[in-house]
Amino acid sequence: MHVLTRFCQRNGINQRHVLDLLDSPRNTMQLVILERDGTTDKLSHDRATIDVIFRRFAGQEGPNVKNSTSASDNDSLSDYYNGLVGVKLAKERKILDRTVPNTFTGKAGVDWLMDCCTTVDRREVYEIAELFVTHGLVWAVVEDKVYAHQNAPTSKFQPTKNAIYGLTDKGQRTAGWLPPDESPIDGESRESAKNSTSSRRENKVTPRDSNNNRLNVIVNDPALRLLFREYLRDTHCEENLAFYLEVREFTRSYDNAERAKAFTRLDAIRENLAAAYGLYNAFLAPGSPCELNIDHNLRNSLAARMTRAVGDDDSLLKSLQEVVALFKDAQTSVFKLMSSVGDHRL
Repeated sequence: MHVLTRFCQRNGINQRHVLDLLDSPRNTMQLVILERDGTTDKLSHDRATIDVIFRRFAGQEGPNVKNSTSASDNDSLSDYYNGLVGVKLAKERKILDRTVPNTFTGKAGVDWLMDCCTTVDRREVYEIAELFVTHGLVWAVVEDKVYAHQNAPTSKFQPTKNAIYGLTDKGQRTAGWLPPDESPIDGESRESAKNSTSSRRENKVTPRDSNNNRLNVIVNDPALRLLFREYLRDTHCEENLAFYLEVREFTRSYDNAERAKAFTRLDAIRENLAAAYGLYNAFLAPGSPCELNIDHNLRNSLAARMTRAVGDDDSLLKSLQEVVALFKDAQTSVFKLMSSVGDHRL
């Protein structure tokens, strides 16, 4: 349902029967929107981004602990109805002569990543799960020797019911279950951050410049962007960031085509105009699913340009150039709107 919602918003689908379904109590899921490379579509998997995903994996509302292993290990996915509940954990699990708290099966881990994130296949799920192990956030309590024998022995995460994992101290600190580690290195880092903050204050940067600079950092950093996206979703204005990023990709594609002299071909011009109309219908047209709150005069200019007949082939390129300029103005307007938020709470 969440994927359908985003698809309808992005493509300007606003038929009444579709909106009724999307507004129904069935649509409760809030997926983790994974950041991707705009060119390759590969997942961003820098350390900070993995930490953000892991905090949702561990449970945004606290650990999802079950009193019995039968409850934690079953295949039911009803626990994950809203995507905010973490992976199912067994409160205590008897492993030979010891009892290990807060463990989950490899299958439970991959089920959560598959159902609560915008992963497209199990390859991406395994990639994220292995990074949890690589970064020391989870550890293997019990390995599935049969799986290890049948598959590559280099696999760091085993997605089976027989493989058991627990959260390391580092993972529990990342999840917020334990207080931050007050190591000497952390102390130095915090002191450095404090000095850096003081230095910025002494530079007498105006609040607007400070917000603009901060937002520039956020939209260009996958981990911060993921957090900011979730903050905007909570405040019901995620469409602002979506539009900003979509226009960035659109203008980047336009600039690349212009440098390659692709606009000597009518089909290239028409393709870019079609992309522009898609953006307009999704974010700017009256009554669009993600209609933005932008300057009235700019909105009228866009509406006049986008609804005016394109004309003959000779005027196509001029029309495209005018549309690109207007979209850049709208993007700047939305950027200012986002940067005016006093506290991004990241």
